[in-house]
Amino acid sequence: MGLVEFLAMMVGALLVTFILMVVGEKIISLVIRENCAPFIKIIGSLVFALGILSVCMYSIDKASEVSIFMLSGSIILLNKFWFGHFSRE
Repeated sequence: MGLVEFLAMMVGALLVTFILMVVGEKIISLVIRENCAPFIKIIGSLVFALGILSVCMYSIDKASEVSIFMLSGSIILLNKFWFGHFSRE
C-alpha cells in the first residue's frame, strides 16, 4: 500500500467515523434527556461509531480495516477533547 492509498483510506475513515459519531451523539442526546457531561457524549458517540463499524467490517470479512477506523476514531476523540478543553467560553 502506497502513501496515497493510505492517506485516501484515512480520509475516508475519518469522514465515515465522524459522521457516525455525529449520529451517535444525536441518539445519545435523544435517549438521555437530562444535561449530561460532554465527555460522556463524546465517548458514547465513539463507542457507537466503532460498534457499528466493527459489525459492518466483520460481516464482510474485512477485519483488518477495523484498526483504521479505530485510529481515526481516536484522532477525532483527541481533537474533540483538545479543542473542547481549551475552547471553553
